[in-house]
Amino acid sequence: MIAGIPLAFAEPLVLLGLLSLPVLWWLLRLIPPRPRRIEFPPTRMLFDIVPKEETPSRTPWWLTVLRLTLATLVIIAAAGPLWNPPVATTSASVPLVLLVDDGFAAAASWDARMRTTEDLIARADADGRGVAVVPLSASARDISLETPPAARARLRLVKPQPHAVERAEIVPALERFLMATPDVEIMWLSDGVDVGHAAEFVASLARLANKRPVTVVEGGVKPAHALTAADNAAGVLSVKVLRAAGGAEDVGTVRALDLKGLPLGETDYSFKSGDREADAQFGSFRPSSRWS
Repeated sequence: MIAGIPLAFAEPLVLLGLLSLPVLWWLLRLIPPRPRRIEFPPTRMLFDIVPKEETPSRTPWWLTVLRLTLATLVIIAAAGPLWNPPVATTSASVPLVLLVDDGFAAAASWDARMRTTEDLIARADADGRGVAVVPLSASARDISLETPPAARARLRLVKPQPHAVERAEIVPALERFLMATPDVEIMWLSDGVDVGHAAEFVASLARLANKRPVTVVEGGVKPAHALTAADNAAGVLSVKVLRAAGGAEDVGTVRALDLKGLPLGETDYSFKSGDREADAQFGSFRPSSRWS
């Protein structure tokens, strides 16, 4: 990320070439192109002819700017710009363990989560590393390393579960795996939601890691929202909208349905910057023409 822009470079050291632009500007400004010299014997005839074109003593400013712009674009292109760069790992030699939150809270951002996981597997494939994909809902399955193509095929079978995931249940399997394979890198793709015992899982993960590199990935996706504190007063239904983490300003819509799934009404909510709670109030319920 560069100043909040999802842009990175595959070869950032090439950008040091931008430091040569002032020298290039000085040379272009000081040394204009040499004019062509053509010998013509009867030069006496030309003494009284006013020249229609003159060679400037310095390169025109617009030509200098154009050349500097072209040089800048060439340097940036050589640096390999990457839009929405993949998450970087901290090692390029040890096997990679991907812990994936696959509970209900991850469903809203599942596509983005899978793209990030596939990018990590692709990077491990390029580095020749083994990969273990560990959905945190599959606590009964033993963890084992696979080749990146096999891990990619396994990842396609992972789907978000319609319930909360008890992360602590994966700890025994993870402990057995780390005892057999001590030198690994761990990356946890978290959904950012604590549905209970999250602190215990984090403490267990820190204990099992034991100086191994551990990276928690929770950025780049929209945080999960939840409704709570419903108050059905006379003529007004009020609810609170919660989000998993504070952030920038955010707006959305809460829709109310009856027991048959038919629309009753909708209202907007708004998070201010840094807030994790917003109010939403329904007035009188009535069908909305905006329902699909």
